[in-house]
Amino acid sequence: MSAPAAALEDVSLELGSFSLRNIGLTLDQGEIWAILGPNGAGKSVTLETIAGFHRPHTGRVFIAGRDVTQLPPERRGVGLVFQNYGLFPHLTVAANVAFGLGGRGMDVAEALSRFGIAHLAERRPQDLSPGEKQRTALARALIREPGLFLFDEPFAALDARTRDSLREELGAFLRETGIAAIFVTHDHTDATVLADRVAIIKNGTIVQAGPVTDVFQAPADSFVADFLGIENRLPARVVGRSGPYWRVAIGERLLHVQDGAAAAPASDIFLCIRGEDIALSHSEAAIPEANAEGAPINRLIMRVVRIIALGALCKVLLDGAFPLTACLTRRAVRELGLVPGADAVVEIAPDSIHMLAVP
Repeated sequence: MSAPAAALEDVSLELGSFSLRNIGLTLDQGEIWAILGPNGAGKSVTLETIAGFHRPHTGRVFIAGRDVTQLPPERRGVGLVFQNYGLFPHLTVAANVAFGLGGRGMDVAEALSRFGIAHLAERRPQDLSPGEKQRTALARALIREPGLFLFDEPFAALDARTRDSLREELGAFLRETGIAAIFVTHDHTDATVLADRVAIIKNGTIVQAGPVTDVFQAPADSFVADFLGIENRLPARVVGRSGPYWRVAIGERLLHVQDGAAAAPASDIFLCIRGEDIALSHSEAAIPEANAEGAPINRLIMRVVRIIALGALCKVLLDGAFPLTACLTRRAVRELGLVPGADAVVEIAPDSIHMLAVP
C-alpha cells in the first residue's frame, strides 16, 4: 500500500498572537482537498506549514511518506501556486516556467502548451492578463512534476469567466495526472467542483473535515452551517420517531427527517435545508402524506414572497407555516410560472434535512 501523498500529525505552531492547534489531515495519492474558512482562520498558514515556510512547534509533516518537518521548501517536492502568482517581472514567460528546473521534469514547451500559453513564451509578466499570469504560474509548478500541488487562493484575482474556465482546466489536469492537491480558498464553488474532501478551519482549528458532500449537507455546528451558506436554518423541536424517521415540529407543522442517528442531538434543534434540495411544483388541491411505498413525504403549499435573480439561478423566497428559501434555475422559475403572490407545492425529501443541536 502506497504512503499518503501528505499528512499532518497534530501540527501546532504560534505566529505572534495567532496559533494553529492540533491540525491533522491525511491526503491520499491522487486526492484533492480544499481548506475553507473565514479570513484569518489559518488556511494559508496551514498551507505554508506544509510547504515548509513555517516549522511546527509540535507535530510532524509527511509528504509521500517522508518526514519533511525539518526540511526547507525546496526539498519537499511540492508545487506551489499563490494568489499573487509569484512571477519574476524581469523574466519572460518561458524563463519563469523554466526557473529552477535544473534539468528535471517535463519540457518547457510541453508545460506552456499544456496551459495554452505557448504563444506567450517571450512576453513578460507585466504584459499578461491575470488569467495568463495564473496559467504561467501553474505551468511553472507543473514542470518539476511535483508529488503534491499546493494552491493558495489560485482563482481569487480572476474574473468570473476566466475563473470558471481555469477551474475546469485545472480539475481535468489534476484528475488526468493523478497528482494530489490541496486548495486554500474562500470560494465554496472551488471546493464543490474540484475537491474530494474539505476541511473547515476556524481560529486555527479544524472544526469539521470529510467528503465534500457530507460536510456541505451535514454541517457539524452552527458556525459551519453559517459559513457554508445554508439558506434555511429553522428552529424546531423533536416530537418522536417512526422507524427511520424523526418527527420534527416547526411551529404547528410536522416534518419527517431521515437520520441514521440513534438519538436526536436534542429536543430543541435547528433544521438545516439547502436551497437546492427544495423542489417546487404547481399548486395542487391534494397534498399526500406518503408516497406509493408508504414512506412519509414532506409536502406543503407555500406562497411565493419574492424572487431574486442571481445569474442563471434564482432564489425563491417562500412563506407559509414557516419561511423558506429555494434555489432554482431561471428556466424552472419561468416554466413553473412562479411570481410573487403565487402558490406552489414545496417538497423536501426527509434525507435532505439535517438536524443540528441548538448552540
